[in-house]
Amino acid sequence: MLLDACRVLKERGLAFICDFVGGETKEISAEVFREAVAARGLEEHVTYHGPKYGEEKHRFFMNADVFVQPTFDDCFPLTLVEAMQYRLPIASTDVGAIPDMVEHGVNGFVCKQQDVDSLVNALERLITDPALRQQMGEAGYQRYCEEFTLEAFEKRFAAELLD
Repeated sequence: MLLDACRVLKERGLAFICDFVGGETKEISAEVFREAVAARGLEEHVTYHGPKYGEEKHRFFMNADVFVQPTFDDCFPLTLVEAMQYRLPIASTDVGAIPDMVEHGVNGFVCKQQDVDSLVNALERLITDPALRQQMGEAGYQRYCEEFTLEAFEKRFAAELLD
């Protein structure tokens, strides 16, 4: 879905770089991924970096403008919490707890699963509007601080125990 969205963004003449970070899956290998990138003519826009940890992972988050995770089956992706910690606006899909994590139009966009057009529209807005990216990134960071830090979790847990 994201590669198809990148193809449309390229056709619309938008400038972007899409870094894929993460491990291979049983459904797709690095070779199959690269073939899919080439088939869409995205070699200048899309790079697969494989899994990254520690400082390398930190650098990818620090250098990103947007975090995209158009997942089909994640329940509560911790990578979205990490993206909020790094003040990144998010584009993801409406599965699992994602609509509870990402407030559509506030700290990112929640797109319909397997709906390339909705993902393209979200990414085009984020690519072309730096002020919106910053505003959503800050809103995501606030949400992270209020709901996803260890301190916030402990407070909620303690409050539930007292109820």
